[in-house]
Amino acid sequence: IGTIGVADHNIVGTSNLNAPIHFEEDLGTLKVISATRKLKAYNSLINVIPHATAINKDNVYEIVSQYDIVLLAVNNPQTAMLVNEACVDLDKPFVYGKTNGFIGTAGFILPHETPCLACFYGEEIPPEDNYGSVSGVSSTIASLMSTSVLQYLLGAPVAMKGKLFIYNCENATIDKIDLTHRHDCAVCGAKEDVDDDFDDYDFDEEEA
Repeated sequence: IGTIGVADHNIVGTSNLNAPIHFEEDLGTLKVISATRKLKAYNSLINVIPHATAINKDNVYEIVSQYDIVLLAVNNPQTAMLVNEACVDLDKPFVYGKTNGFIGTAGFILPHETPCLACFYGEEIPPEDNYGSVSGVSSTIASLMSTSVLQYLLGAPVAMKGKLFIYNCENATIDKIDLTHRHDCAVCGAKEDVDDDFDDYDFDEEEA
């Protein structure tokens, strides 16, 4: 991995100190700058590109298009849907994660091969989670996400591909949900239907 992009518009506050990469000395600093410093401290040879902005409909395609694989860790469902759509349109592997108190969710979406996030949530965007994050839950979800990236880059089977893993810290369980493709999905449904039509059509060489 030679280049890593980090996007966030917020600054480090006291509520962020449960994250392993933010310390008291980072308070008041942009999160992307704090994260960039830590990444460069781990490996000075990597190129870290900070995007000090919120992901929105005006910049999501520009940012996503710069990278080979996208990881998103947010509790904002609107942002998740924006990134999901951009990844499907740009054919970028999408690793999704969020935490909600003692519960965390992680999944791996491979556009045009697995269902997308919109297939799971449908047209009704769920409300934003606001129960805060527990460091242990965040670390577990981050481990699942980063391991799936490593599996993908190595060409190994990706355990989370086409699935959502739900980690419940209260009872120490991980449930797996197999994502189901919806042919009426506004994001990936039309593309999949076209692909299915071509797969089912028996081409005649003389007509081609």
